[in-house]
Formats: sequence, structure tokens, C-alpha cells
Amino acid sequence: MKNLKTILLNPFPPRVSPYLTLMREKSEQWINEDYGTLPQPFVKMMKRLDGASWAAHSWPDAPLPLSISFTRALLWGIAQDDYYAPFQAEELSKVTCRMMEVARGTIPGPEENPIIHQFSILMREFEVIATEDWIKRYIYDVSQYLEGIEIDSSISYRKNINYPSIKEYIPIRRKNVAMATVNDKIELVTGILPNYIVVHPFVQEARNIGGDLFAWSNDLISFEKERQDDEAMNLVLVIQNERKCTMEDAFDEAVQMYNSRVEDFMVLYNDVPDFGVYTPVVKKFLEGQGLWISGYLNWFEDTKRYSMQEQLN
Repeated sequence: MKNLKTILLNPFPPRVSPYLTLMREKSEQWINEDYGTLPQPFVKMMKRLDGASWAAHSWPDAPLPLSISFTRALLWGIAQDDYYAPFQAEELSKVTCRMMEVARGTIPGPEENPIIHQFSILMREFEVIATEDWIKRYIYDVSQYLEGIEIDSSISYRKNINYPSIKEYIPIRRKNVAMATVNDKIELVTGILPNYIVVHPFVQEARNIGGDLFAWSNDLISFEKERQDDEAMNLVLVIQNERKCTMEDAFDEAVQMYNSRVEDFMVLYNDVPDFGVYTPVVKKFLEGQGLWISGYLNWFEDTKRYSMQEQLN
């Protein structure tokens, strides 16, 4: 794999939370004590992830309680996708329905999967600190994430993959990468925006660009693993299928798309319109997005999630 740090634009300097050690302790505790009842290969994957490092790099300014909740949320998001996505459509639909019940306040029974319990805990943690409107928005964005997993599952995990076109891929990937929920969590650090600001075309464009940057950087990092796992929703693989080109050419085109999207983001970042009293909050939100994208790229150096050798151990 080419050195992504040298070829991907990354205008935001690396930063890390001062609470990383505590976040790692919590993460290891949850994986051992809560997720530990799941199949051991899955538990090993969760340990290789180093979700605490991901959260620490991506939300460096979050206070400790939020940093802990964000770590929990990242672990849940990965667990939800990796564990449930290979399920058959009917079973996966049942999981989605159950998750939405839990999102709206239903408490799972003791016999239910620890992934469901962790989601219930993080929802209750967010309810304590967020506004009612934020919670409603977050629940909707979680539903879009779960829908994205279902769509992905319907075309992945088979040898004869019917890849989407690049045009079809983008809106689906925005859903199943869960960046909408990440954007929501960024607001918990930079300031919660009222709904009339969130739906403004400028903010919506920033949210979409953030989703593309997260998804496409992930796809560039993970395309070798995802090709081996017969996954369809990867930009490099989608480009290669549509263009009928070499994998190297597809990779290079994905890099160009990513860097062009970074330039689009910086245009927004440097020219925030007047939102009245919320103008500085919107500016902080975009800065938070930049830190997230930069943090994800820096976390990649810590995680063993995408190491093919590690997956054999």
C-alpha cells in the first residue's frame, strides 16, 4: 500500500486527547467484560481496533466524560457493522428494529447481545447531556446508519458481487459510514446547533463532505481487507469495477477524489456565511470536522485493524 500520509491532503495538525490512557483502560474493560462473551475472533478484532486511540485523536478537545462516551460509541459502531452485517436480510432487519426500539428508550433484557446493551448505555449517556432536538436528530441518523448496513449487506459478502456505480455508491456509503452520527457528536464538543442551522445548505454540504472524507479515507486504508472479505462498499473496488482498470489506477483515482473533496471542505472552512450568534459555533463545528478527519488518519498508525498479518494471528 502507498504511504497515505504523503499523498492525502491533511490541512489539520495532529492532536490527541490528554485522556487517552483512561480511555484505553475503559475500552479494554468493556471489551473484556462486556463484549467478551462474543466469539473470540470478534473479541480479538475489537482489541486490534484500539478504538480509544481513534476517539482520542478525533475528539481531542472533548472533556473526559464525553471522551469515554465517544469511545463507547466508536466501539459500538464497529461492533454493530462487523458482527451483524453478514447476517441474512430477515435477521438483520429484526436487529435494526430492535436497535431503534432501544434508541427510543427500551431497556434490553439481560439475555440480549452485549452490542445491544452497549448501544443502550451510550444512548442513555447522551440523553443526560444533549438537548431533546439533538437526541431526535441522533436517533434518525442512527436509523440511517443501520439502513446503510442493511443495503451494504444485501450486496456484499458473496463471491459474485454486483458492485454499485460510483454515483450509486456515494449516498449509500454516506449512510453506512455513520458520519451523520459523528457530525452530531462533534456538536457535543463544539456547541449544539439548532435544527434550522443544521438544515441550512452550507451546514448540510459540510456534513456531506465530512462523510465523504471519512468514507473515502477508510476505503483507501481498508480496500485490501475488504476485497478479501468480499465487501462491495469500497470506493477503490467500485472504481475498479466501473472503469475496468487496474487496482492501482482505481486507487490513484480514489486519492484524487479524496484530495479534491478536501479542497471543497477548505473552501467552506475559510468562508463561513453569517449565521448571527451561531457563526462562531458553525466555525467551531467545521474545525471539529477537520480534527475528526485528521484524527482518523493519525489513528490509522495505531490500529492493527487493517493489518493482514494481524488478522491471521
